[in-house]
Amino acid sequence: MRRRLRRLTTLALAAGLALPAAIGCAPKVQRSELPSFDFSSSRTYAWITDDLILIDFGEPHPRVRTENNEKLIRAAIDRELAAKGYAKADPADADLLVAFSVGTRMQYRVEGVGLGDQPGTPQTKGTLNVYALDRVTGREVWHAFMSKWLSRSDDAAAVIDHAVDQILTEFPAAAPAGA
Repeated sequence: MRRRLRRLTTLALAAGLALPAAIGCAPKVQRSELPSFDFSSSRTYAWITDDLILIDFGEPHPRVRTENNEKLIRAAIDRELAAKGYAKADPADADLLVAFSVGTRMQYRVEGVGLGDQPGTPQTKGTLNVYALDRVTGREVWHAFMSKWLSRSDDAAAVIDHAVDQILTEFPAAAPAGA
């Protein structure tokens, strides 16, 4: 009986440690928000620039930093903001200005056992940041990002849609009309 109880305790402890580790493997969204900013009157947004240049900042990466990916990111953000009740407006009249940035980092990932002197497989970690700025003050009022290990077989549109959906999940909904 004591042996069985010890085994159950060991299994419960192992399960308790394994679950957070498994959850920790999923990409997490990091978010910050300016507490003094009141989103309750925000209904409109505009891109900080209409030029397709936001994805160009940073180290070049031929599969990540493309004009097509910038269009996909902008379209995904537009869809998510519309779903939250925001309307696109002229930059001079918008409540919020929206921007994004993409970061990449190449790293050799060594996985498994018995690889000998092999350095591992080079992989790219992509990070998508989304920013909201108060148009009047120019201050950043909301920022969130997430990172993911990218694979050559990834469907860019699916990766972008998932990342934008996750990042904007906690973005405050637009103020109701007439508020």
